[in-house]
Amino acid sequence: MSFIQRFMNFMQGRYGFDTLNGFLIILSVALSIANIFVWGLLPSLIIYGIELALMGIVVFRSLSRNIVMRSRENRVFRKAYDPVKNWIAFRIKKFKERKEFKYLKCPHCKAQLRVKNQKGEHGVRCPKCRGEFKVKI
Repeated sequence: MSFIQRFMNFMQGRYGFDTLNGFLIILSVALSIANIFVWGLLPSLIIYGIELALMGIVVFRSLSRNIVMRSRENRVFRKAYDPVKNWIAFRIKKFKERKEFKYLKCPHCKAQLRVKNQKGEHGVRCPKCRGEFKVKI
């Protein structure tokens, strides 16, 4: 039996990798990089201990057979993680499109609206609340 077949048999019924594990790995790598700039033995050892604990949690979660509990942990994490990720993605999109579009808030329902960046006064209708208003660009 090859190594890959033995590994696949070993991983059968295990939880595996998810968003929370990816975040913990990235956090551990960031702490490793930050540890380069920390002076002093005690702070360095504390950060190193946190790194090891995070990697231990990742290994534990990946090899766990309690799939229901690991899925619940991931769902709770995603409730906090997804809004932050979406906010950052929206800011990046807004920056990339800054020459072509202007982003406004509807004065009625506060929804984000994207309008062409053309000089002059324009009438805008919100697709969410159907409210109309004028905007000068």
